[in-house]
Amino acid sequence: MMKYRFVWLFVAMMVAMSTSAQTNLVGRTYYNANILADEMNKLKSEMDQKLDSLRTTAYTKFKEKKGRELTAEEIAEVEKQIKDAQNMMIALQKGMKTAITLNFKTEEKAVMKVDMSVSEDAMKAAGIGWAKRKAMKAALAVAPSSEKATYQVKGNLVILKDSSGELDTLYLSPDGKKLSGILDNGKGKKPQKFTLTRTK
Repeated sequence: MMKYRFVWLFVAMMVAMSTSAQTNLVGRTYYNANILADEMNKLKSEMDQKLDSLRTTAYTKFKEKKGRELTAEEIAEVEKQIKDAQNMMIALQKGMKTAITLNFKTEEKAVMKVDMSVSEDAMKAAGIGWAKRKAMKAALAVAPSSEKATYQVKGNLVILKDSSGELDTLYLSPDGKKLSGILDNGKGKKPQKFTLTRTK
């Protein structure tokens, strides 16, 4: 009986040590070079899959509008519009980036750094005029890149509280190497999942 009690005590100690290792985040850094990448790749993949359907719809609408078959020049115009849409998506995919670094300083305090960038090509592809492009660049340049936060760990949940009091919950993977969260993209828009990977 004593032997089994020792085994269970050993197991309990190992579980406690494992739990402590997972939830002690002090000194850890988690990072994602571009939390928009997965969403942009998904949008491009969906667009590529729907390309044939989009092409058929474009031709049908063109024919209905003209009341006849399309000429070679008109077909070329439709193909150009489709190609322009593809190029716009590629430019947006390559040119919009939001990097996040989350560093746990103490058992209660963390610092989150957000680096946002939008390339000139991406803004042009989105149809943003010169003046607005300048304004957006200026706004990004003066936007605060880092913010202090407090946090608490509850099991695999990491609950962050920023300086304004807003709460955000991240989910720690069992091995402690990943932190996952959800971006609220606004009313009527589907929330977006993201993952930060431990680098330190």
